[in-house]
Amino acid sequence: MSRILIVEDDPAILCGLKDNLEFESHQVLTAADGEAGYRTLREYSPDLVILDLMLPKLSGYDLCKRARGEGFNAPILMLSACSQEGDRVLGLDLGANDYVSKPFSLRELLARVRALLRHEKEHRLDESRLNRELEMAAKVQQELFPRVLPNVPGLDYAGACKPARGVSGDYYDFIPLGERRLGMLLADVSGKGAPAALLGASLHAAVRANASAAWDRCGEVLVKANALLFETTTADRFATVFDGAYDPEAEALTYANVGPCPPMLVLQGTCVRLDSLTPPVGMCRVLPPAQKSVALIPGDCLLVGRGGPAGDRGN
Repeated sequence: MSRILIVEDDPAILCGLKDNLEFESHQVLTAADGEAGYRTLREYSPDLVILDLMLPKLSGYDLCKRARGEGFNAPILMLSACSQEGDRVLGLDLGANDYVSKPFSLRELLARVRALLRHEKEHRLDESRLNRELEMAAKVQQELFPRVLPNVPGLDYAGACKPARGVSGDYYDFIPLGERRLGMLLADVSGKGAPAALLGASLHAAVRANASAAWDRCGEVLVKANALLFETTTADRFATVFDGAYDPEAEALTYANVGPCPPMLVLQGTCVRLDSLTPPVGMCRVLPPAQKSVALIPGDCLLVGRGGPAGDRGN
């Protein structure tokens, strides 16, 4: 059963519509002027509004505009004795979902009501499925983030991620590599929702599986990750990645940077950009094993970000 609000100042039309909609098992609310209709709409949030245009106190146009401006999203079916194209266009532009001219066929109007309610129900089901998908994706993404930061003497570091809408393909990780070395991984997978989060998990696993054995060969690690993504995903799925390993004994950072948003090194107050070395992971069939090494001494700072202010830093 749906809750329907009829805002109509003609008593005969109001009564006829109310009786027929109640016969179809709907709960029907009524109002005879625009102000009363607006108050009822605010109080009861109906599933559908049948709205006359020529109303006392507040016109149907103004009521529709006000309701949409305040976030009311349920369908609005406009009724009017005006049959000019401009009137219909104005009503639709103000947020109405459908428009019926008076005099109207009762059977057609009831059919339009059923169609609007059916469409709204399907929309809510789609929205519910999307919300469940985003919740699942958020859970997958959160599981990728490190719970405990490895202790590396002489290195101060932190990471943060604030994805849009609560979930995306962004993630970071700190990987202990033994011998006091630390791996730093930051990636942004194309897309949003569950596909991006699951692809991020695959990329994360591929880098993790190869990082320990090839800690000083970051470029080779990304070559293997690239092969996995290219073979198992579509062309629109790729990732920008920063994969680095810091060796405190050598005071050096070895890194492979893929894609835009180059990392920045602050060396004794001077900013140095670490340029991208290859295209994004998963975009090309073959990725060259490109990497570089830079010296880091106490007081230097590394800033790595993807798509926003979140990132990693070490000094």
